[in-house]
Amino acid sequence: MGVPRFRARRRGIDAAPAPPAWAAQALCARVGTPADWHPDESDQEAIEAAVSVCGRCPVRTDCLDFALDHPPTSQVGIWGGLTADERIRVRRRRMRATRAA
Repeated sequence: MGVPRFRARRRGIDAAPAPPAWAAQALCARVGTPADWHPDESDQEAIEAAVSVCGRCPVRTDCLDFALDHPPTSQVGIWGGLTADERIRVRRRRMRATRAA
């Protein structure tokens, strides 16, 4: 896949910040193609294959934290071993926990 592209949107202009330092250590940077990390949501086999690779990744936690902290950048694909829908659920739980505290 190469190092994932990170995009931010500010005032209608796309900007591509430098990837975080951990991204070079990510297995997705060395295994497969970009399409492998952005499988069609109906392709359960492809999703499971990507999640399996993430399970062995040394920077999985960093990747998931990045995805949860940057939802516009990570709205699609597998990040930190979770699908976009799974990350939405995690974000919602975190927001509820923050409000309850």
